[in-house]
Amino acid sequence: MAEVTFRPLQPWALPPDKPRIDRAAARAERDTYQASFRYLRIPRLPADCPPWVLGQEIGWSIRSPLTLTMRPLDDIGFAVPDHEDPHHTGRRLGGAGMWQRGEHWIAARDADWLHLGDHRSPGGGWEGMFVPNGQGTLEWRLGWATTIPTGTFLMVMPPPGRAPDGLHVPIGVIPAKAVNAMTDRGGMSIAVRPERPVTVHRGQDIARIVLLHPDSLRATTRTETIEPPTDTGARTHPAPRTAPADPRPAAGPEAER
Repeated sequence: MAEVTFRPLQPWALPPDKPRIDRAAARAERDTYQASFRYLRIPRLPADCPPWVLGQEIGWSIRSPLTLTMRPLDDIGFAVPDHEDPHHTGRRLGGAGMWQRGEHWIAARDADWLHLGDHRSPGGGWEGMFVPNGQGTLEWRLGWATTIPTGTFLMVMPPPGRAPDGLHVPIGVIPAKAVNAMTDRGGMSIAVRPERPVTVHRGQDIARIVLLHPDSLRATTRTETIEPPTDTGARTHPAPRTAPADPRPAAGPEAER
């Protein structure tokens, strides 16, 4: 059996937990309706539907480590020419905040809220929990690390049915090598995109992670066609042929003269 481990790296981190459906509570509510009310009933319970239960309980829930209001990012990616000051270039392009991502930079206006997640690093300095990632997305560093089996993959996806309204979580698949290496780079992070002002609360589900077997990515597709049905019923036999009528007049007494 595959094993996935989670380890907090920060005191404020909330490692993922396994979601569970309380079937007993759902059935107790159904029975209470039947015993207490004249008309009101719960005719069908989602908790009694195995496909729905598996969909709700698959993987692990990622929870927000803090409470804050997130706002959409008005960002722009740009390069800094040689011998030019990056901050001067950023101000010229109208960006109030600047973040270097690889060889290039991202500038964003009205992004002061990003610093509300600044936290103390193990070395005593300050690190950002939120880092702009381009095109309105940001990298959310969660303060915990995970280890998954070699050769597997980790899929990040929105939580089923309970995502904060206005917070988009792009679906992504990360190989085990990259997931396990995040331990030395501050731990696990996910990409999110606030689409409008949205308040998230500490402990609220913001995403779901699911372990994938390699065959999930290597699977091929074959679509079969349906052959038209063969007529095996009773056949209709044609009516017997009759001799064509003779166009000559019928023989009579005058014809013999």
